[in-house]
Amino acid sequence: MGIGLASSNILELGPEFGDQSQLEEPHLVMFYAPWCGHCKSLHPIWYELGNKLSRHPVTVARIDATLYRSAAETYNVRGFPTIRLIGKDRALDFVGDRTAEALHDFAIKGSRPLLPRVGSLGKLRDLQRSDDVVFLSVGTTDDTRKCLTLVAPQTVHETIIAEVTNDAVVKVDKESKVQYINENTEKRVDLSISKSSGVIVLKDEKVFEYTDSLDDCLQLVDWIKSERFSAFQVGSYPVIHPLLFLKYKIAFYYGDDEGRISEMKQLASERGSVPGNFYFVQVSKAEFIENLISAFAEVGSIIVYEPGTEIYSYSSDPHKPIKESVEEFTNTRTQLYGGTGFLAGTKKVWYRIASNVLPLFYDHPFIMGIVIMVPIGLILLCCCDEQRSKDDPIRQVRSSESHMDLLWADQSDAKKEEEYEEENKEVRGHDGEEEAESEEQAEEKDEELKKEE
Repeated sequence: MGIGLASSNILELGPEFGDQSQLEEPHLVMFYAPWCGHCKSLHPIWYELGNKLSRHPVTVARIDATLYRSAAETYNVRGFPTIRLIGKDRALDFVGDRTAEALHDFAIKGSRPLLPRVGSLGKLRDLQRSDDVVFLSVGTTDDTRKCLTLVAPQTVHETIIAEVTNDAVVKVDKESKVQYINENTEKRVDLSISKSSGVIVLKDEKVFEYTDSLDDCLQLVDWIKSERFSAFQVGSYPVIHPLLFLKYKIAFYYGDDEGRISEMKQLASERGSVPGNFYFVQVSKAEFIENLISAFAEVGSIIVYEPGTEIYSYSSDPHKPIKESVEEFTNTRTQLYGGTGFLAGTKKVWYRIASNVLPLFYDHPFIMGIVIMVPIGLILLCCCDEQRSKDDPIRQVRSSESHMDLLWADQSDAKKEEEYEEENKEVRGHDGEEEAESEEQAEEKDEELKKEE
């Protein structure tokens, strides 16, 4: 498949790379362009990544997307570099910081088997050690398995979806509540489910059960995608971006105060203490949430945001509990901002101008002054020239002379038309006389013929 090796552990792909069903193992591919600066800075990291993954069932590869455009079009490449994990049954885009550690973690998780089987508690604990969130399918039917095979390739790099094959791992108990298996305790706590078949998720040291019908595949997939992250996250763009496509609300804390962070973690662990489903995110950089709400945020502020409607509440009171801010937003007992209307769109435009243009003035005032003042100067010059032409007597005389020339031309044309009409009248009169004479001559000839007869 390759046309050569970029290094001992990097495979250089050629034009034949396009049919992912022919791949024996997942390929972590970088689509690059030779002129791309970001691609050039990524190549050393790519070589390091190839060495780290040399003993794993992942092929680290790259392809010149400008040279082999058909392969780039097959995988819908729109920018450089594009990093994608491609296998027989998966095609995952990498979104995150392009570091060797982040790419290594993405490759390892993204290449693991789909729907692994859990037949013992030891296997379950191994899965829990490898990921913070684990989904278990108990008493899986064929329809449920088909549904899980649809969502697993999309989320394998983020969470584990496993199939329980031993009744001793998860017990069916309609009376007891689901509990969590804590590997740190000596005594094993039984993990139970209320139905003989269903799906549960182990996260945040708790177990949550899917309570809707398993026959609705779309609803089950939506639930798995919504529950695939821990309730508390440390925010960055790769963390926040997937949360924006969920139906759950997000509570942001912008700051580094340990007390506030502990308060948010506690609130995230007490699921159900506030109405609705929430994710709690702590961010240390303002741009992560300022670009989201199109407004400037103060350090220590709490922003509760609803992705679907883009409505949010804002609180900068350092003594106000986070739980109170969340409850006020849920019960609409606080002032709300944002939305998707015209005013919200106008606000976003002004924020983009203020956040992008003003910093350029601060950093490069002379250059930005030229960029702004040159167009304004040209506009003013045109306006002044127009006004000066109105006030200049010489230009007025010239304009009046040209105006008189136009009037004279109009009058000349009118006279020409009158003369033309008079000539036409004379011609028409002359033609009428000739016609009358011809008629008289014709009548005389008729009378002579009659007399001869």
